[in-house]
Amino acid sequence: MTNKLLLSAFFLIAYSGIAVGEKDQMVTFSISLEDESANLVKDGVFLFTPQFELNQSQMPSYQPAIMNQVDKQFVPHVLVVPAGTEVTFPNADNLFHHVYSFSPTKQFELKLYKEFTAQPLRFEKAGIVDIGCNIHDWMLGYIVVSDSPYFGKTNEQGQTDIVLPVGEYQVSFWHPQVDGEQAFSTRSVSVSSDTSKQWKLTATIESDDDFDFGFGDY
Repeated sequence: MTNKLLLSAFFLIAYSGIAVGEKDQMVTFSISLEDESANLVKDGVFLFTPQFELNQSQMPSYQPAIMNQVDKQFVPHVLVVPAGTEVTFPNADNLFHHVYSFSPTKQFELKLYKEFTAQPLRFEKAGIVDIGCNIHDWMLGYIVVSDSPYFGKTNEQGQTDIVLPVGEYQVSFWHPQVDGEQAFSTRSVSVSSDTSKQWKLTATIESDDDFDFGFGDY
């Protein structure tokens, strides 16, 4: 799960400047993510960091962030939040979980609890937070904390749509099968209109859809 993936290509969009009056225009950047075997890839994270000053009207709003525990798994497997967000960790299982992280981005421990929500934690620092359960070693989850308010995570169909202002961006990509604590590689992208692009990986992503729990009721 820690093999470094290289991208076979990165899209560059022609950009010839922004006309007066277009700076506040919002557009949709749609991405389709596939691996080298043409399998659709879920849980791929794209962070768009603007290279220009934002105004308040361009700032997106977000729902409260939740990392649940369901059937001895973290749900969602990958959670993406802007820096400064509080995340709650409810336990929907009728058994104890002990959630922790030793990641440099955020170290914490939520000791034994079940069937209630632990105190929310604030994630101030951008980066990757690997989380686990001290009781159920197979439970793994990831929180991606973004300095930028513009980001997306691919769904089961390998798709994500990101609404953002016209302008120039540094785009970073991350996936759980990339080294979690490594710095993101970035590329420059200029966005001037609604855009759809395919992102192709040079490795095959292992599916976890058929994961067999098989660990009893502890």
